[in-house]
Amino acid sequence: MEELTKGMRFIQIPLEAHRINALHQGLLPQDYKLDKLDDRYIMYYSEEVSYKNIRGVSCFVPSDTPHNVPAQSHEKLSCFFLSENTQLPSELIFIYTHKMSLRFPFGRRQNALHFLIAPTRRMTKEDYEQAVKNLNWNVCEMKVFAEVNKLVSLDEDLDDVEDFRMVELYWLMEYFYENKANLYMDRLHMIDFTTWIAQTKPKFDDLLNQEFRSYIVFNILLHMDSHTQSDLTTQTYIWDILGELNDVFKWNESNFLDDCLPDTTLRAQG
Repeated sequence: MEELTKGMRFIQIPLEAHRINALHQGLLPQDYKLDKLDDRYIMYYSEEVSYKNIRGVSCFVPSDTPHNVPAQSHEKLSCFFLSENTQLPSELIFIYTHKMSLRFPFGRRQNALHFLIAPTRRMTKEDYEQAVKNLNWNVCEMKVFAEVNKLVSLDEDLDDVEDFRMVELYWLMEYFYENKANLYMDRLHMIDFTTWIAQTKPKFDDLLNQEFRSYIVFNILLHMDSHTQSDLTTQTYIWDILGELNDVFKWNESNFLDDCLPDTTLRAQG
């Protein structure tokens, strides 16, 4: 396969792509964007647009087989995959966004590629959700369940991280992972963020240059701030980062907070 570049689009699945709870989980707020002109429908992407502006359902391609999945118990989590060369219907497209770096269990690093399944024609949120579920998902039998009651973090993770806003973000992801995060994809993204910070020592501008990562951070922090009670220090860190992101991207908070997660969304136990 040709070398992947960010924003590359596929009508066939190029590599075996996995999604946790693909048949059971409803859409997450970051999976779609409502049409500003008619909020009965979601935004769609029929033509080439910057991958930074695309919203879609997250999938990942693990580099290791068997691959690790963060689970509290074997019975509570199902991982599904789309086989390589699976043909997508005309209303969906498969888009590459970035590389993920994950640490679980302790001492184990796993790389993955992150993709989105995005809509290509006008449809309702419900139709989009069903179109994704109607894909030819297979139960993944190759996974290794990794018990991650605690996020993998090391004392030296923040050594040489010079931008305190990135230190704040690391602390927030660690705090929310341990105390607040229930959705599996949120937990997976938190693992990715803390690993990224620990390994690359980025500045806040590096985050701003990755709009998709910034979008996920904004979504997670906004929901945690709105739906949980935190101490003043934690709230101050949240507001600091949310303010910085909002100044740059001008995201509308109502797009993130108006949507309720369906009752069918499976959550982590523990």
